[in-house]
Amino acid sequence: MAAWAMQYEPTPMPPNRPEWLDVVRHRVRGFRLPFLLVVQHHAVPSSTCLVAPLSPSLPGDVDVLAPRLLIEDTEYRARVLDISSVPVTLLGETVMSLVADRDAIMNAIDVILHGYPAWLSGWLDALNRRRGRSFC
Repeated sequence: MAAWAMQYEPTPMPPNRPEWLDVVRHRVRGFRLPFLLVVQHHAVPSSTCLVAPLSPSLPGDVDVLAPRLLIEDTEYRARVLDISSVPVTLLGETVMSLVADRDAIMNAIDVILHGYPAWLSGWLDALNRRRGRSFC
């Protein structure tokens, strides 16, 4: 066991903790959007959870950065640029799972973290090697 793990007690996981890519209602004060998208995997023990707000479409939305998602027959956008950590105790009931939309959601997260979708990385690496360039 790692030294840091022996110094800390395991974080107790609350019952009914939402799972990865669940859409949940919330109790975050002052936050008017009705839903949050859980982007942290449920196997990661933590008293907080990474979430992305879900909002209605806005003019100028780009699909790769704000994927379109259908929730309760209404189109919303996952605002992955606004991912934040929220105490699990402020997450409410699970409305639905968006695991079926995981490719669009994960591509958006890859783009904000890497500048391009992960599936493209092998192709870009090969192209850059051919050109004698490297971005890493």
